[in-house]
Parts: sequence; structure tokens; C-alpha cells
Amino acid sequence: MLTLCVHRQLAEFTLEIDVTCAYPVTAIFGPSGCGKTTLLNLISGLMRPDSGQISIDDTILFDAEKGIDLPPEKRRIGHVFQDDLLFPHLNVRQNLLYGYQFLAPSKRKFHPNAIIDLLELNTLLDRLPNLLSGGERQRVALGRAILTSPRLLIMDEPLTALDQELKDRIMPYLRHIRTDLGIPMLYVSHAIGEILQLTGQVIVLNRGQVLAHGDFFSIAHQPKILPLLEAHGFENVLPVEVISSNRVQYNNQILHIPPCDRRPGTHIFIGIRANDIILSRQRPEGLSIRNALSGRILDIVETHGRRLVYIDVGKRLAAEVTPEAIEELALKIGEPVICLIKTHAIRIGPDIS
Repeated sequence: MLTLCVHRQLAEFTLEIDVTCAYPVTAIFGPSGCGKTTLLNLISGLMRPDSGQISIDDTILFDAEKGIDLPPEKRRIGHVFQDDLLFPHLNVRQNLLYGYQFLAPSKRKFHPNAIIDLLELNTLLDRLPNLLSGGERQRVALGRAILTSPRLLIMDEPLTALDQELKDRIMPYLRHIRTDLGIPMLYVSHAIGEILQLTGQVIVLNRGQVLAHGDFFSIAHQPKILPLLEAHGFENVLPVEVISSNRVQYNNQILHIPPCDRRPGTHIFIGIRANDIILSRQRPEGLSIRNALSGRILDIVETHGRRLVYIDVGKRLAAEVTPEAIEELALKIGEPVICLIKTHAIRIGPDIS
């Protein structure tokens, strides 16, 4: 359990955090410059709070009143950055073992071979970083952090520099880390769809303040949260039941999804970005798009220079459309509409507990 109660004066605002992270993975979401990276640096010991306390379980990392301020190397926190920061003169095996070799044997929780197998690095061990793909380098960075046997694994937008194909390749490894290794994680990302593949627990930051902390599906439609989500490409979230490896059921309708490793009968959340939904006034024929959800228009609003059409499909669904499309389709509040969604535009979220 990570407990944070910190105060730090910054140039543009004051960072004030008072939260407890009790779940295996907690995500931190917020706009650029809101204090996310500063918070991570305070936790890892790269920056010092002006006041407050930081602890992991029974270990106090920082306490201003008691004069406790553990140096970074004694906090046992693994840090994976947006840029992998591998040592260019060391091969993959040497990078992986860099922190591991300095640990006392009694503190080593994982054997290198187990992590190499988990992250599928066996064929890369003798290569230098400049001979690796972006996804391979990030897997090595993950392995290096894990082999330090951290109390906490901090991930600061680790997939931002990767294209979508590489992100899709890395995400299963992150889920294995969450499920198989039992290392608590703090995961920072601007992408809600990415976050939902790991956890539903989110801290929303803006200008150093916690706007909300808790289950994403409960806080997403709060008036103070919704504008931030919409500014980053609003992610719609639907609760569904898995029917097979590539089909789910929602509100008595079948949706085709990307291959999913959940068992039939499992209830999960799926995410759909607002700009991945195409609206139609009637159910189309002769298209490759497999999914069509029927609904009724609840509202049409303009936000951040874009138009969002909200549709009732059993849940409130947002679709981003152009003003021209609204005019040409004569979209009006209260009228029926069909939401068309490509299979591979659907993101697989966490199980519904």
C-alpha cells in the first residue's frame, strides 16, 4: 500500500497530494504540466517534498517532521521512463543485470531467467540497444527495473514513444507483470484506453491537485473530470460479458472485439474512443464494420473546438463528429441513430470486480 501526503511548491502551482493507493495498479491521468512527473520524482526520491509523508506498507520513505528522507537507492523503487534509458555500451544481458548485481542475495525476489522468459528476451541477450526495436528496448527496461526487486514499480508514460502496433505488443507483458509478479505499480499515461487495459483505479490530477481518485467508471462523467477526458480523446466505457475470444454481449447486442484471453462468462469493461465511432441514420449494408449499436441522441455539444454527440445505448456514449456531418445527417436531440464501431477500435479493459 502506497500512502502519499505531500506538499511541494512549484513555479506555477502548488502540488498537494493526499491519497492512498491500495490496488495492484493505480493509474495517474492528467494534462501535460499538471504535476504527474513531479509526483513520481517525489516518491522515488529524485525530488524532496516541502512537507508531508510518503510510505510503502510499513516502510517510511519520507517524513518531514521525523527527519526521514531515504535516498533513492534505498527506496527500492523501479522506474521505467518514456525513453528506455538503456546503457548503450552494454548488451541486453548486462543491462538486465545492472541493478540485480548490486542486490544482496537475500533481497533478490526474481531470478533473471524467469524474467527473461516472461518478457521473451532470450534471443536478444547478446545484442546492443542500438540493434533493438523500440518495443524490445522497452521490454529490456522493464526487465531491468523488475530485477531490482522493487517495492513499487513506477511507469512514466512508458508507451508514449511507441506506435500502436508496438503498444499492443507490450501491453500483454505489462499485464503479466501485474498478474504474475505481484509488484504494485503506478502507471502514468494520457491514454485512457491504455490505462483501462491494466486497471480501473485512477488518480486524476490538474495543476497539482487531485480532482478525483477511485474507480474510473464512477468518476469519468463528473463535470470537473469530463473536460479533461474530452481534451485527450474521450474514451467511452461499456460493461460487457465475454461470449468467446472475439465476441462480447452488451445490452442484448453482440459486439466483435480484438482477440481477448478472458473466459466466456467473464464480465469486463471495453473502451471506445469518441473519434472511433461513426454515426449513421440507418443500419448500413455492405460495410466491413462489424459493430452497430442502436441508440438515441441525448445531446450535441461543442467542447475544445469539437462537436460531441451523446447517444443513449443503455449507457451514455460520446461520438466525435464534424459540424458538417451534424448538418448533413440532420442530427437532432431525441432522434434514433446507429453507432458504427470497427472491431480493432475497441480496447479491452479490466475485469468487472
